[in-house]
Amino acid sequence: MESWGHYLLALLCAGVILLSAVWTREQQEAEKADQAALSDQGQRLTEAMQTPEPVSYARPAAGPVLRGYSEAPVFFPETGVWMAHTGLDFEASAGEAVYALADGTVVSCGEEIRINHGDGRESVYRGVRETKVRPGQRVRGGDEIGTAGAAIPFEGRGHVCVILRQEGAALEYAFYQRP
Repeated sequence: MESWGHYLLALLCAGVILLSAVWTREQQEAEKADQAALSDQGQRLTEAMQTPEPVSYARPAAGPVLRGYSEAPVFFPETGVWMAHTGLDFEASAGEAVYALADGTVVSCGEEIRINHGDGRESVYRGVRETKVRPGQRVRGGDEIGTAGAAIPFEGRGHVCVILRQEGAALEYAFYQRP
């Protein structure tokens, strides 16, 4: 009986080794499938996050840029508040013209003007006192859409703030000089 015990123990060890080999093989196959799925997901994310093609935008106001784009908090002396500034502030006195950045359709007019550019991009204009467009109206880049002079919450007067968004996220942008 004692010799049978050795055989039984050897058989049990062989079974454990066989089960370990099968389990390890299944784990390796599952890891390969996970790596393939992650690689595919990574490729889709990379494609989705591609930087949009550069686009030239019309200058929205004649004055110089007073405050640039910053995702980091900047100080607003008008109100003593620190916060991100996701647009560009252009010096603009009351009554000076405000221009559309690019071709698009006016979405709304009120405290701010919103223009949909039809490619997932939208421009928002704050500090516009008199609106010269209406919702649904098509505009071209450089068309006058209103005049400056309204106060901007947290920022005060004397400028126009223009924000450009891609699918809702603010973008930095460059513009060309109006002819």
